[in-house]
Amino acid sequence: MTAAAADNPFLPTFGTTPPTLAGRDDVVARFGRAFERGPQHPDYTMLITGVRGSGKTVLLNEAEDAALRLGWRVISMSASVRDLCRLITNAAHRHLREAVDGASPRRISSVKVLGVGVGFEPSEQTDTARSDIDLRSVLTSLAERLACDSTGLLLTVDELHAVSLPEATELAVTIQHVTRRELLPVAFIGAALPEIDETLLADRGMTFFQRCARARLEALGHDDTADAIRLPIREAHGHIDDEALEHLVSASGGHPFTIQLLGYHSWEMAEPAARINATHATAGTIEADHAVLEQIVKPIWSGLSSMDRTFLWAMSLDEADSEMSRIAERIERSPNFAQTYRRRLIDAGAIESAGRGRVRFTYRQMGPWLRSQQ
Repeated sequence: MTAAAADNPFLPTFGTTPPTLAGRDDVVARFGRAFERGPQHPDYTMLITGVRGSGKTVLLNEAEDAALRLGWRVISMSASVRDLCRLITNAAHRHLREAVDGASPRRISSVKVLGVGVGFEPSEQTDTARSDIDLRSVLTSLAERLACDSTGLLLTVDELHAVSLPEATELAVTIQHVTRRELLPVAFIGAALPEIDETLLADRGMTFFQRCARARLEALGHDDTADAIRLPIREAHGHIDDEALEHLVSASGGHPFTIQLLGYHSWEMAEPAARINATHATAGTIEADHAVLEQIVKPIWSGLSSMDRTFLWAMSLDEADSEMSRIAERIERSPNFAQTYRRRLIDAGAIESAGRGRVRFTYRQMGPWLRSQQ
């Protein structure tokens, strides 16, 4: 008798760890080694960059879990919150009090993600009223305490591209002093969109973040993509035939969030048998395309300038990859001008290189959507 199929194993929600974390073993191994070897390891301070849905937040979650398994304390923040440094200061102060009291290590975060972590806002006047409580002093005191216990602190900051310049400066100066100069056990991992290179990191005062080790998340290869689809289905006692699998691998473009959408909707189409064939995969792709358009493509579009959009309109005239020389002609600008916008749009996650002198849309749904608007 065949075992009954489990619930849908795919998790198409931003920041949620997928059932199979495929193709990111190298990054996980890098920060794992850094935690073990200490502040002199180059990956002890790291910046993870990638387009929307490439798995940045998932890797922060993995790093936090790895630190907790080592008995470390964790502060997990998002740069989208207000008063980032104040929140980190108060979280570090809370950790310091708990370390002195002998409380178990835990994760203090600015936001709760599906109930994981501890939401924290300062509730005691002493946390903010005392003039001697500042970010550097409290992190130093906490790190010195943890060093005595042979443990450490991991500080993660998601959406680092959104942090204000004054906050970024205070954070960078503090971590550089505590971790790199004093060699105290405060590891740092930030996650950001690639545009951070043209915005925050373009500032000459951001040398610390510029010198952080980098982990750039690219699209998954064919085999890793296939594993990310096939293995969760198998573990949930489902089945996918070869034709359906190849269809989903091709449709995903190796994009982790899209993989989850495709797997989720294809499974739903195959219910209750949970045996996915080409018909289910095709129907699931239609649903996934709509979700990618609404959740990724349109938000990218809304943040672009008029000339960015003109460049993309010019690209949309091509059914396949676009030649940069043709784009320059269509927008009536010089090749050097077009190259500037090529770089901007790559950083925004809208397009990617397709080889020498050619580009393509990062999300294949963007071209047909733009053509439908004309």
